[in-house]
Amino acid sequence: MMATNDNYFDIESIEPQNESDNGTKPKVFKDGVYSDPLFKKLSRINGEVNKLSKAELQGKLKEFGLDPRGLKEVLRKRLKNYYRKKNLKKAKININGKTAYDYLAVIDFEATCDENNPSYRHEIIEFPVVLIDVDEMEIVDKFHEYVKPLVNPKLTPFCTKLTGITQDKVDGANIFPDVLSNVETWLQDHHLGSDKSFAVLTDGPWDMFRFMYYQCKESKIEMPVWSKKWVNIRKAYCNFYQCGRGGIEIMLKNLGMTFEGSPHSGIDDSVNIARIALKMLSDGCALTMNEKLVVKINTHDSSTSVRYEPYKDTGLSDEQEAEEKRRKKEKRKERLEMEQKMAKQMENLTVNDVEWIEDDNFDDLLNYYKLQKS
Repeated sequence: MMATNDNYFDIESIEPQNESDNGTKPKVFKDGVYSDPLFKKLSRINGEVNKLSKAELQGKLKEFGLDPRGLKEVLRKRLKNYYRKKNLKKAKININGKTAYDYLAVIDFEATCDENNPSYRHEIIEFPVVLIDVDEMEIVDKFHEYVKPLVNPKLTPFCTKLTGITQDKVDGANIFPDVLSNVETWLQDHHLGSDKSFAVLTDGPWDMFRFMYYQCKESKIEMPVWSKKWVNIRKAYCNFYQCGRGGIEIMLKNLGMTFEGSPHSGIDDSVNIARIALKMLSDGCALTMNEKLVVKINTHDSSTSVRYEPYKDTGLSDEQEAEEKRRKKEKRKERLEMEQKMAKQMENLTVNDVEWIEDDNFDDLLNYYKLQKS
């Protein structure tokens, strides 16, 4: 089928088929539900959507009352998701593509800083949390407090100009341990981590990997468990829409939206990140935790190394994950020891050590032996 600006083809008229055009049966996936012929129909619909121009995509989205703003890749994903949801609902097929958490807690810290000073010790001076109810698809509450810095209590002119945070705001604020305690109480008031599940969502890895970790270390307090794994929305956005990575304003622009408020204001940044997350949820993206903090202590000198790495939610607790990792490490060690032992035996092996075996495979054994010795 070919699409034109004046005459949209009826994508929904594509019917599911039990056999492909060449007479073969559709592929059956491991999950039995994907063997339903509807998924072949969806595959064909996706192929037709890929042929549409940006103007045609916008026309279709307007026709269905959907947002026609954004990059072509964004519009294409949005239209595909519309057809997917509609056809699955019609066929009464339930596919778990929903975000696994009841809430998303969007956090974007602001910290002390100085221009052209890479060794400057950053301290969190603004702690915002914007709470998204995933089922209701809306922002339901906000937490916002400034934090009093102790290492560098006087803000630099560069910091004030960048963040809009003035000296009087931090002078009258609580120190970090008290603010974090207030955050914990606020989360408990919403029953997060007890009756309701939630995940932290950030714009990149730095908020938890750099600011939260080092601030807790500076304050000599334990880093909260909930802050050690998070949703990096930049990574999720890039993977979902197949777009290049960018900051908040670029993601908003690609989605056809504009920044609301003041850039580098922690609370305004958090609200705008939440707006991006809501748009991604409505477009069918199942936002899940995709990064985690890894802290390793060197047994030789007790030094600590910190990094972040990809994370996949396995459903295991931290203790269970640690035990599984230990078990795999032990298994790898045993396999390596066995391989080293076999290699050593092979080095000491000579042809005379091999008993004569009247077997068709004996020549293969000799060839293998020669190969190992070469």
